[in-house]
Amino acid sequence: MKSSVPTTRSTPRRRGLAVAAVATVATLAACSSPSSGGGAGSAFDAKITTDVPAPTTDVAEVTWNLATGEPPTLDPAQSALENISTVVGNVCEGLFTYDADYGLQPALAESVDHPDDLTYVFTLRQGVTFWDGAPVTAEDVVYSIDRVLDPANASPWAAWAINLQSVAVTSPDTVTVTLNRPDPLVEGVFALPAFVVVEKAYAEQAGAAFGTAGGGLMCTGPYELDSWTQGQDIVLTRNPDWWNTDVTPRVDKATFTFVTDPSAQIASLRSGETDGQWIIPTSAYDQLSESGDLLFGESLQTSFISVTDLTGPLGDPEAREALREAVDYQGISQSVYRGTAQPLKALVPPSAYGYSTDTYEAAYDALPEPAQDLDRVAEITADDEAATQPVTLAYLAASDEDTRSATAIADAANQGGMDVQLKPLSPPEFGAFFTSPDSRQGVDALLSTGYLDTPEPLTYYQFFATGSFYNFGGWSNADYDALIAQAQTTTDDDERADLVTRAQAIILDAGVVMPVVQPDTSVYHGSDLTGLVPRQSYFYTPWLTQLGGV
Repeated sequence: MKSSVPTTRSTPRRRGLAVAAVATVATLAACSSPSSGGGAGSAFDAKITTDVPAPTTDVAEVTWNLATGEPPTLDPAQSALENISTVVGNVCEGLFTYDADYGLQPALAESVDHPDDLTYVFTLRQGVTFWDGAPVTAEDVVYSIDRVLDPANASPWAAWAINLQSVAVTSPDTVTVTLNRPDPLVEGVFALPAFVVVEKAYAEQAGAAFGTAGGGLMCTGPYELDSWTQGQDIVLTRNPDWWNTDVTPRVDKATFTFVTDPSAQIASLRSGETDGQWIIPTSAYDQLSESGDLLFGESLQTSFISVTDLTGPLGDPEAREALREAVDYQGISQSVYRGTAQPLKALVPPSAYGYSTDTYEAAYDALPEPAQDLDRVAEITADDEAATQPVTLAYLAASDEDTRSATAIADAANQGGMDVQLKPLSPPEFGAFFTSPDSRQGVDALLSTGYLDTPEPLTYYQFFATGSFYNFGGWSNADYDALIAQAQTTTDDDERADLVTRAQAIILDAGVVMPVVQPDTSVYHGSDLTGLVPRQSYFYTPWLTQLGGV
C-alpha cells in the first residue's frame, strides 16, 4: 500500500501511490463534487475530471515539481513512496501494467499462462531492449524479482512472497512463478513499481549505489534517467528506442524539482517557472484555477492515523478511543481539504471496491458515521490515567493538509484532557520512518495519507497482520491474522470479500488504525499543456506519455 506524501505503492504506500492510456477525447467531461464559495477554508468548486483533450503538439521540455520533495532513492525495490514512484513509473516497466480502469495489460510480458492454481508462466515480449541496447532476458526478470525478496535490500514489497515457492527461468523467453498456495493477487503484483525489470549486469555492477544519484538506473521505459543533481533536480529524456510504438511521447525532456513549501510551489506554478505538479495544496486552489488547469480525480487514497507504539499510552484501548473521538472528520474534510475529501468510516475507501461491491458496501454502510465527540474524550480522560499521558503524533510537515489536520486533532484532543504533542517530519525523516525502526523511536502515532495501487481492499489490510513490514506498532490479533491469511489464498471474489470485511471490523474495533478522510487526486499544469487525466494510476505508470501541447 504504498501513505501521504513521499503518501499509504499496495503495500501501505505512502504519498511522500498503467501504461497510462493516452487521452483521445477532445472534450472535457466532468461531474461535480461538493462545491461553493471560495477562499481558504471554504468549499472549492472542484470537478471530477474523466476526460481531457488529447495533446496535438510536441513539447521540448517541461519542469515538474515533486510536492513531497526529493526522492531518497530511485531504486524500484524501494518504491513505496510517491516521490519515488512518480519518477520511476516513467522510466521503468514491469511484465504487466494497469490501464485507466485498473485492468491488467501486457507490458514486457506478451502473455501469461496459468495452467493450474499454483503456476504462472510469463512469456516475454521479443525485441525489447534496455536504454543501453542490451536485450531484456528472462534472467533480468528473475533477478529483478529476487532483488525485492533479498533481505539485504529491505524492500517493503517482500511480503508479496508469502505464498511463493520459486521464480525460475524456464526458457530464454519464459519465466515461471510457482506458488505454495493459490494467491489471487499474484498477477497484479507484476504491474506494480517494485517489480519492474532492471538490467541485471548494470545493477550488479552498481551494487549498493543502484538507484542513487551516483549509481543511476537501467530500465526499458519511455524515458531515460539523464541526470540527478542532488538537492536540485532529476532530468529525464525521451527514449527514442522505446518498444511501445502504439504510444508516441510528446515531451522530449522532463526536469523534476523538489520544492516542498506550499507558498513557493504556488509562486513557481503561477509564474510558469514550474509547468506542473501532482498533489496541489488546498491553499493554491483559487489562484491556480485562474492561471491554468487544476484538475481533480477520484482517488484510492486514505488519510489515517496509525498507532506506531503500543508499549506507550496508546497501548491502552481507551486512550486510542479518546484520540479517535477527538478527530473532527467533517471539519477536516470541509475546512482543511475545502470539500475535496470525504470523511471515511474504514481504512479502505469505497472507490477501492473493485469486486463484490455489494458485500463491501453493505459492511461499509453498517459502520457508524465518523463524528467528533469531545464529551466522550473528556469522559475517558477523567477516568483513565493512560489517556492523559503524553502522546506524540508525527506527520509530514511538507503537506499543508497533514499539518493542518494534525494541528486540529491535537488541539481538540488536548481540549478534551489528552496531552497530544506534535512532531513534524521533513521529507527525508518521513521516508526514513518507513524503513528505519530507529526513526520511529518516541513516536506514538503517525498521521499520513496512503493509497492503494488497485481496487483490492486485501492489499491494504494484509499489511497490518502480525509481523508485517507496515505494522509498526506490533499489533497482533489471531482472528485478524487467520482471516487475512485465508483471504490471501481465496480466489473466489465473494468469499474473499467476506473474509476481508470481517477482518476490517476487527481492526477498526481495535482502533490501531483510525481512518480520517479520502482526499481526491489533484494535478495542475499550465494552460499550454493537456492530456493528463487525474487518476490514481500516475503513481506507477508513464503518465508523461499522456502529456503534450495544446
